[in-house]
Amino acid sequence: MRRPRALAAAAFVLVAATRTGGAAAQAQSTTPVGVPSSTEGGGPPASLRERVGVDDAARLLRSNDPDERLRGVEQAASMHSSEALALLERAAGTDSSHGLDPHMPTDGIARTDPRAVLAVVRGLADWADREEARAALASLVSAPNESFAFRVGTLPDHEGGKADVDDAARVMLARREAAIALAGSGSTLAIEALIAMARGAGPGRAAAIDALAVHPPSAPVALGGVVLTTPAMVALAADVGDLRTLDSVLGAARASDPALRAAAIDALSACADTRVLDAARAALHDDGTDAGGPVRVAAVRALVRLGAREAPQAVTTLVDADATAAEGLTLARNIQDEDVTRAVAARAGASSGPELRAQAIVTLGRQSAPSAVRALAALLVDPRFGGDAAAAIAHSPSSAALDALEALDDPSAGGEAAARRRLAARAYFVRRFTRGDRSARLDALLGAMAASADAGDRSVGLLALIALGERPTETALKDVDRRVRVAGALAATAVATPSGDERLLERMAIEPDARVRAMLAFGWAGARVDRSSLSTTALVDRATAGGPDAPLAAFALGRRTEERARAAVDTLLGSSNPLLRAHAARGLGASARADAAERLSRAYVWEADAFVRRAVVEALAARTGDPSPARARTLALAARLDPDREARWTAEQGLTDRPLGGTAPAREVLWIRLTPAEGATLPTDARGFFVRSDGLAIPVAFDDEGFALVPGVPPGEGRLQLAPGDQPYSASAP
Repeated sequence: MRRPRALAAAAFVLVAATRTGGAAAQAQSTTPVGVPSSTEGGGPPASLRERVGVDDAARLLRSNDPDERLRGVEQAASMHSSEALALLERAAGTDSSHGLDPHMPTDGIARTDPRAVLAVVRGLADWADREEARAALASLVSAPNESFAFRVGTLPDHEGGKADVDDAARVMLARREAAIALAGSGSTLAIEALIAMARGAGPGRAAAIDALAVHPPSAPVALGGVVLTTPAMVALAADVGDLRTLDSVLGAARASDPALRAAAIDALSACADTRVLDAARAALHDDGTDAGGPVRVAAVRALVRLGAREAPQAVTTLVDADATAAEGLTLARNIQDEDVTRAVAARAGASSGPELRAQAIVTLGRQSAPSAVRALAALLVDPRFGGDAAAAIAHSPSSAALDALEALDDPSAGGEAAARRRLAARAYFVRRFTRGDRSARLDALLGAMAASADAGDRSVGLLALIALGERPTETALKDVDRRVRVAGALAATAVATPSGDERLLERMAIEPDARVRAMLAFGWAGARVDRSSLSTTALVDRATAGGPDAPLAAFALGRRTEERARAAVDTLLGSSNPLLRAHAARGLGASARADAAERLSRAYVWEADAFVRRAVVEALAARTGDPSPARARTLALAARLDPDREARWTAEQGLTDRPLGGTAPAREVLWIRLTPAEGATLPTDARGFFVRSDGLAIPVAFDDEGFALVPGVPPGEGRLQLAPGDQPYSASAP
């Protein structure tokens, strides 16, 4: 019979410093609901089938083959007996083999394979109400990196021929899942152990902090008092939003450590606690111990958040000082004040460095004062920052913005008149598309450009009018100049429909220029790809060629139901490129294949990249009505243990078949400008792709002046990646 024992993991030993009174009380140990009775505590013996299963799992764990050891861990995790739990504990590195066969596998056998570490964590998570399981989970959260006996690249190719380069990321994922399981267990000892790890500097610190944010402690003093002595713990208290911790945070706002004071002021202002105002005002006159200004910056941020009367002057002071100018410019975007505008305009002048000037231009675009537009208009003639200034005017809340754009439409302005008129047309299009502002003069400019004999003018005008719904896409796609056809393909993103996407693909079949064909690949996002004239072999070539249309080709392949596409999709799901993995998963989720959920489930199991896991979970959640047990199993796992907040939320939605989002049309325009590096010139064929906030990567091409405008993108953060060969150029996206 096994003997109950105290929690022995190193992480739990740390709890002693935070507990009061005598010896720690031993946690209760109960059998999970629905789990067969075990032999512990005098219960009935395990069934013959369970014993055979445990013996088989132990045999596999003793194997020299990592795949067999992994199967042993998975087999033990699938059984619910104390012998199976003991196997998982020992595989995790916890000696709990009391009364078992001395020939059992050695301690920590799972730590030789990052996949096995993940499998052990997920198996132990099912036993998180048991003291010994929690101890094993805690030992993995806090385990030193050296305790994992593998290095990147040393494992055999076990994923479709793809060498494992994600070992460290998988171990971190395992730590985070183990910490989440501990935080969700409801055990006081487990919470105290996580708090101890969060306060320390060990490898499990980040995992512990994240887990406590996922499952905030319910005890009133869990995050109060002495534990709020590090910036990370103060930030955690703010993230949790437990009002019971605010008194302790207020005390930290008077600490001598500048980093701790700054974190406390930030936390209190984030919680809208007006008691922080006195500390913030005092910090504006710091005595010099605030190296680098973190306390002053946090104080000004608090004044801005809480709408204090001193906020504008405090922001102006930050903008004026070189050491805090960047932080001040960010805060100035939330302040409407003439003095702030003047300070920002000064930073936008030639005296500042290029990064500060670019940031100041964006901030001026958030100011409603006419003086902000005048400062931006003065920069329009600057060849390096004129494009940024035009984008800022396009988005400006000021009523003076249209007048500034109309002033650019001046044919008598000399040799630069044509370039300035194109700049005005671009900015006006963005303003009209996103804000609905109209100007008869600038409408006429768009019409004149669309009919111009100059291909550069024609591409700007037609892109705007197609996106605004005033010209058919075919007008540009049939143009003799490829630059105009590229513009037409980009404009199609604003008026996308399934039938329109199919017309893009029909045009792709006869388009002679490879650059234009890559832009037409946007049609794969919504067209019925099984009816596309492009063969599966051609799609595979496009997906693996590394061009700007590669992610969408992977998406299109995933949606195909024909059997010959299956192997290609599985290869993409195991690609070393996370963007291809994510798009293949999204496409597979949108397909009509009956085995899609099972294949997506396999893709999720060992995936270390949060972006890809999110894509897999979204693909599974979108398959409402799919009765596959794999779908329900994977969504349940993600909802419970995935460290990514968005993935957890999406999984919860999917488990109840709730819709993932609204259907309102996007009304944003991506504005990107390439700036040649010092000594370089603009490329003639710059391309890339933009990963939108919804995860879809769309092709992007730049015109001869270095601009790319893509209408119809959803709001939110995105990521631009240039195609190979375009790296010497820096992209600006106000």
